[in-house]
Amino acid sequence: MSSKKEWIRQYFSEDELKDIQSALDDVESKTIGEIILSFRNKKTLLERLYSNHELAMNDFDTLGVARTKERTGILVFLIFEQKYFDIIADEGIYKKIPNDVWNEIEDKLKEEFRNKNYSAGIVALINRMGEILSKEFPARADSANDDELKNEIVIN
Repeated sequence: MSSKKEWIRQYFSEDELKDIQSALDDVESKTIGEIILSFRNKKTLLERLYSNHELAMNDFDTLGVARTKERTGILVFLIFEQKYFDIIADEGIYKKIPNDVWNEIEDKLKEEFRNKNYSAGIVALINRMGEILSKEFPARADSANDDELKNEIVIN
């Protein structure tokens, strides 16, 4: 990790990042849903020209979250210094999962972050999404699970 990205250590240890990655890998093995995490410490000078949601939508597009066959991608976008997060799900997800489920997930994340339990909050978020996605969009053995996007944490 380059020094530019060392800010992440304020929030996660190396082991916590591995735990988050393991949770992502586990969830993605049980569903055709795709979860991408995009973390920023703060906006760059250029990014300040855009709203936080516009930046999240840009990541949704540039990271390919909308390019899954069944439109089952989800972006979890965080700007830590601003205490901002956005969860953007593609249309295939929104057709099957009601808003109250998303509100519950967001409330849990807010609570964990208020208590500075960043890793626990992210892992709980991933696991809860995994429960929902595995019911609505289960993995299929015949298609090698259609893992269409990289299971990675994008640190900007």
